[in-house]
Amino acid sequence: MKEFLNDTLVLDEYSADDLRKTEDYLLEKEHQTLSHQKEKKSNFFEKKLRIIKRPSEFSSLERIKIVVDGLIGDVSEKEICRNQGISLKVYLEWKNSFLKSFKKYSEIEILQKALTSKNRDSVIKELGDDAYRFYEKFLNVSSTWNLVIPKDKLLSNYDDFSNVKNIILLDKINNFRQINKQLEEVNVKIPDGGILMGSFETFSSRSKRRNSVINRIPVLKQCYAGLDFVFNRVFPKLPYVKKVYFNFTKGKDRLLSKAEALGRLVSCGFDILDYQEINGIHYFASIKIKAPAYNMNPSYGPLFKMQRVGKGGKMIGVYKFRTMHPYSEYLQDYILKLNGYAESGKPANDFRLVPWGKFLRRYWLDELPQLINVLKGELKLVGVRPVSKTYFDSIPTDIQELRLTQKPGCVPPYVSLNRKSSVESVLESEKEYLQEKIRNPYFTDVKFFFNAIFNIFFKGKRSA
Repeated sequence: MKEFLNDTLVLDEYSADDLRKTEDYLLEKEHQTLSHQKEKKSNFFEKKLRIIKRPSEFSSLERIKIVVDGLIGDVSEKEICRNQGISLKVYLEWKNSFLKSFKKYSEIEILQKALTSKNRDSVIKELGDDAYRFYEKFLNVSSTWNLVIPKDKLLSNYDDFSNVKNIILLDKINNFRQINKQLEEVNVKIPDGGILMGSFETFSSRSKRRNSVINRIPVLKQCYAGLDFVFNRVFPKLPYVKKVYFNFTKGKDRLLSKAEALGRLVSCGFDILDYQEINGIHYFASIKIKAPAYNMNPSYGPLFKMQRVGKGGKMIGVYKFRTMHPYSEYLQDYILKLNGYAESGKPANDFRLVPWGKFLRRYWLDELPQLINVLKGELKLVGVRPVSKTYFDSIPTDIQELRLTQKPGCVPPYVSLNRKSSVESVLESEKEYLQEKIRNPYFTDVKFFFNAIFNIFFKGKRSA
């Protein structure tokens, strides 16, 4: 048994009588009324007048009550220590001794009930029954292994994570000043396999909850949506404007897409178990699987680089115009696992696409910046598509080996051969092109280039 500061307390000094008295105190705490909250101001002045006692002068029952206040009360451990005039070290020693002692008595069930009901009641009160039921699919919300972080609280407000395995965020991540920093900190605090629960609001959900009068007037609705997008989406990304923005808004109510919110989770080392929209809010369940990527320079602009497999397996940064939301690259594996490929050869039901993305892709406009890679010598005009490592690893070995012998290209073989854009058709076209390229290295690209031009302008060949 641990010794208390300046006072030695053995296990037997926590008598069964003391612990049984705790039952009444726990039940009283569980059934507090609003009148208790109204008395806080007057209690504040009483605490100021209280004569500060040394740790050794607190009775066993007083110590128990102080610990219980910290376990199931509505104030933080730091506040309790300040009010009682004790150090956090002393409080934690009392807390550990109390919990060890309590395990010897049947009244432990009372404490567990009080603690678990606090977690459950907090989630239901703030998020509702439907969100609570969604979370319950993945963990026991009432478990004392969970840390429930209320709104307007940060992880930095808490010190002891020795018994924390899972974390539930009651506030939307839209309201976090530094979203990735908070998610990365959660990653560090919980063990591998730990669960992170939270929520976020998307563009479309935000528009639905706007003032009903505004939503009924088409022109006003569009103007309001545009201003909201510029203020809460664009301003936080601009180098000089964002400082003013965050000073003014404190980072509250930022606009996020579903792809960005989930992509940030994956970039911070979490795997998405599931998400569900409830009353306009998306609730997610994720599991820690690795350390964060610590992406310090995420791309938000219209032009960005994607990591693709080049000649000899070298990874190259291929330039494109943005057709997806930021952080979408982190969701490639998740989207494929969720929906697989469509007949077009692209991931099916891909919510990562921005509204104008399909138009840019259909006419290959998004790929125009690849000419930069051509000038750098990383790509050529005609050749197999530059693909991600995930896609490359999924194709047949013989085509992998053929691909590694050549630079990727801007104009893919399936366009030159006027084939479908399905995965099977694209792979067949690439194999045919690569084999011909090996047999005839000088004129194959010229032949495929002019065939592609003919198919695009005279046969109306379009991208998927």
